[in-house]
Amino acid sequence: MRVSTRSNAFPGSAIRGVNEEVVRLRGFGVRVFEFHIGQPGLPPSRDLLLEFTRELLEKPFEYSMYTPSSGIEELREAIAEDYTKYSGVKVGNVNVSVTAGSAEAILAALMAIIDEGDEVVLFDPTYLMYEPVINYLGGRVVRVRAREELGWEPSEEDVKAVMNRRVKAVIAVNPDNPTGRVLSESMIKLLIDLVRDYDAFLIYDEAYRHLYYEGSHTYAIRYGLENVIALNTFSKDPAMPGWRLGYVIAHEDFIKVFNRVKQYTNLNPPTPAQYAGLLYLRKYKEKYLSETLPIYKSRMETMYKAIREYLSDVIVVKPRAGLFMFPNLKPYLKRLGMGDVDFVMKLLRQCHVAAVPGSAFGEGGRDHLRLTFAKENEEAIREGIKAISQCLS
Repeated sequence: MRVSTRSNAFPGSAIRGVNEEVVRLRGFGVRVFEFHIGQPGLPPSRDLLLEFTRELLEKPFEYSMYTPSSGIEELREAIAEDYTKYSGVKVGNVNVSVTAGSAEAILAALMAIIDEGDEVVLFDPTYLMYEPVINYLGGRVVRVRAREELGWEPSEEDVKAVMNRRVKAVIAVNPDNPTGRVLSESMIKLLIDLVRDYDAFLIYDEAYRHLYYEGSHTYAIRYGLENVIALNTFSKDPAMPGWRLGYVIAHEDFIKVFNRVKQYTNLNPPTPAQYAGLLYLRKYKEKYLSETLPIYKSRMETMYKAIREYLSDVIVVKPRAGLFMFPNLKPYLKRLGMGDVDFVMKLLRQCHVAAVPGSAFGEGGRDHLRLTFAKENEEAIREGIKAISQCLS
């Protein structure tokens, strides 16, 4: 087949590859400890689902028809009010565009700003979706090492060193996937100052902005809306990843361009999901967060303690937010003579623990595992970490 050369920019997600093997093993009745998929391990609000189902049955046509590409007016109003409440910065409907998950937000945002040869700064390691899209669009990725010894924050000197007039955007995932790192306020202010000085954008991926176990989220728009593109999703705190609903907060001039571009990536966000998201914001968000956050915190604490107990030679940074832990297994892997990719497959097939190799997120993640504590309960987390230690022996 004469497929495009540029399609080679998309190597296939390591996370999806692991998940396919998990599905295969489960098909044979194998119990797998699922530390691999970055999604909430608790279902959406039952009361929300019951109310949504009643509304869907009452308004089947309205909930199934096309909507504006930027989303229904009521949802954009609710998002603007919610974001204003938490950020402390007044935003309106003109600053909001609703998307089919944050995946479409990432794609359309990069399509809207990247020209051939533009440079985009990524921290290393970080979320694996960005680099393939940048490469496909003809941009050039410039990586800045996130330093494990600094709690996975890059140094200010390293960030300043890569900035120049060719840089079109800096991408910051905060809280981070895969490391669980939370950027310091001083780093966020520096990033805003730099993108302003170089007439660039800060793409601020804040998918986990409500999943904090210590401290609170810093909203980049507090320091300058004009240069910030904030990406958000309903996949995490509302636990609706399969509903495919996200949104962008940005200056209204950028939103106009973004909406024009996204008409060609998706006609409109899933209509039923938009009404479910509206219910979440209007009626169920605060109660649901109060119920689920303590559970995730307990699971996080359990995983951290189990790693300290069963993997004593591991270096691991305790996350302040998000759904991930990113242990450094280098001493163990060196003794085994294995890399993280090969070990992940051994871990899955022989010890039935699903994880993601750290190198999938960049060279800085080599010899690490990305583990999520969201899916399994405390007992299973301890058993799974124990199984990892046995697989390393």
